[in-house]
Amino acid sequence: MAKQSKRQKKTRVQKAPVGIPKKEHQQRITYMFKVGSLMAAKLKPQVENNLGTFDVLSRSYLRNMELLSKKAVLKLHPNVKRTICKECHRFLLPGLTCKLRLKNYSKAKKDECDILEVSCTCGSVKRYPIGRDEGYKLFSERADVLFDPGTGPSDKP
Repeated sequence: MAKQSKRQKKTRVQKAPVGIPKKEHQQRITYMFKVGSLMAAKLKPQVENNLGTFDVLSRSYLRNMELLSKKAVLKLHPNVKRTICKECHRFLLPGLTCKLRLKNYSKAKKDECDILEVSCTCGSVKRYPIGRDEGYKLFSERADVLFDPGTGPSDKP
């Protein structure tokens, strides 16, 4: 047999994990997000400051969810991150806990420079460019991504 030279590299095939890594942490994070969003959905639009018990519970669940994901070194899905305020950990519900505005700061007022502004009741503002590339997809939503860590082999159809 001929020996392989040192310069030739062996090609390794990545194997999918047998189970979902840190499954208990992911289940706990999912549960906290569901309960936090449920508590936020029970908020009443008539309340001026939204400082009721449901708001406090919702914020504490969502804050604990973020702390747990940091401690367990798990990444949250971008859609989950977009629904939570980074400053006050509020669940962002349009018209209830946040305001949506479509703005264009360009001098020529081009459609491709549109920005969606989401302003929370605490005063923090998130800005998303929406007019630039209509065919843009998040990395996690692309078809060419081979393996999604959120799903295990048993979840595939």
